[in-house]
Formats: sequence, C-alpha cells, structure tokens
Amino acid sequence: MGFMALQNILVVGATGQQGGAVVRALLELPKSAASPHILALTRSAQSEKAKALAESHKRVIELVEGDSSNPAPIFDSRPKGSIDGLFVVTVPGTKVSEEQQAIPLIDAAVEHGVKHIVFTSVDRGGDEKSWHNPTDVGHFIAKHNVELHLRDKAQKEQGKFTWTILRPTAFLDNLNPGMMCSMMAAMWAASLRPETKLQLVSVRDIGIFAAKAFADPVRWSGRAIGLAGDALTLDEAKQKFTKVTGQSLPQSFTVMARLMMWAMKDVGAMFAWFEREGYGVDIEATRKEVPMQDFETWLREESKWTKA
Repeated sequence: MGFMALQNILVVGATGQQGGAVVRALLELPKSAASPHILALTRSAQSEKAKALAESHKRVIELVEGDSSNPAPIFDSRPKGSIDGLFVVTVPGTKVSEEQQAIPLIDAAVEHGVKHIVFTSVDRGGDEKSWHNPTDVGHFIAKHNVELHLRDKAQKEQGKFTWTILRPTAFLDNLNPGMMCSMMAAMWAASLRPETKLQLVSVRDIGIFAAKAFADPVRWSGRAIGLAGDALTLDEAKQKFTKVTGQSLPQSFTVMARLMMWAMKDVGAMFAWFEREGYGVDIEATRKEVPMQDFETWLREESKWTKA
C-alpha cells in the first residue's frame, strides 16, 4: 500500500496523545516514492516536546506553530493546494469549544484545497447509531456537531474534498501508571455494574487507522468507523492486569471518584452513559482492518507498566 496523492499532511496536536500516534503511524507506513511530509501543528514550536519531535525526523517532520481555532495564519503562509491531508483532534475542557477548535479549521482547510480530512471523534453506540445519537455527554455532543459539519460540507461542496471519521472508545492509555489510572478504575467501579463491559482502544491503533485513511483516501472516503480492541468488565481488566504485570490494578477510593464525577459533570455524564447505553463498536470487524491491541497486548507492548 503506497501513498496515493497525499504528500503534505497537517497533523493537529502532533505532540499530544492522538496526534502523536498519527505521526508515528505515518512514519511507519511502507516506504514508497511519495512518503509523507508531516506538518506538525503545535501551539509552541519552542516546547521541549515539539523540538524533540522535529529533531527525531528532521527531513520528514516540519513544525508549524499555530492555533486550530484561528486557522487563517496556518494556511496563509503556504501556497494554496500545498497541504494534501489534515488530521483533526479536539480537546474537551479548554477555553475554546471543540466546535471552535475544529469547524473553522475544516472550513479553512477546504478553502485552501486540502483533499482529505480525518477527524477523530467518539463512538456513540455503533457506526450507524452514532450519526443520530449525540448523547447527553457534553464533549460527545461537540464531536457529533463537528461530524455533521464535515459530512454536510462535503455533500454541499461535491468533489472538493473527502473525509474519514474515526470514533474511538475509552483509551487504554488512560490506564498507564499515574493518578489517571487509579481514578479511572475507581470511576469504573463506582459507575458500572460488575457485569457491564467497557470497550477500550489503544491510542496506537487510532494512529494506524488515520495513517491508513491518508494512504488510501479513495477506499476510506466517506467512512465513519468505531474503534475498539477489547471489551472488559472491571474484574476482567483486574485479572488481566495482574496476569501481565504481577501487580494489582491501582484503584483510588470510590468516594473520591464520585466526588470527581460530581464536580466534573461531563465526566459523570459519560460514565452514566457507559452504564446506560455504552459504546457499540463491532470489534471483530475493526480487527479485520487492523490487528487491534487488546488489553493484554497493550500492557505487554505499549504500556509503561513493568511486565511480570
């Protein structure tokens, strides 16, 4: 599988979790005559992470300083049509809404002549249901709004650009060592019944799917696909964790978790939705596209935990 027409790919959040995974996956694509030139969008080109990223692959990664919610300067500095692909990720809980982070950027990209846009969203109950189910979770609603804007804009501007929407589930990477892991386990325990399974995905796999979409935009055009590599109850997760690491999965007090979900209404609404409706990814179907990491594989190959 070689690169098609896509050469210059602008990656939003290139120093973050999902953007970083996309950069790594693009670098690992099978080498072809037209390997990608990555434009790594960062708020600060002087940050340690940004400088390290640029140093690691000087010839193929170029730092682009800018703010996705004010996209004009990002594109104005380059000839029209010189950026072929755009990866868009939005971050909840910042001063700028997720719609404001994505929609002006998408519009400016299309105006500039970007040919394929990949937006990373969230699954809301399966590939078909997600189109009609914004849910009552604030950051899920925002991502749903961006999806509709992207799809409707492509319909209105027939032939100008194509798109792919990736809909990941909960991140396995939130279970890396640290406070997030013990709090995630506590919120899981406080919110979900023992028999309720939670679908999870490795951030690595989100990057691989995005890279595939850029490598073969014709095949991936107009596709919205849920991403999950495993579905586990908390007890199953704890057993697998102990099997691989020889330790117990860290878990904070459930009273702390309930306090956090009360204070952060969006997080509380999300965990309540996990129990009430939950993700609906067809894991077997996604595995046919990419050999997705399940929890054990992620722990062994990707996580920062010491293996037993």
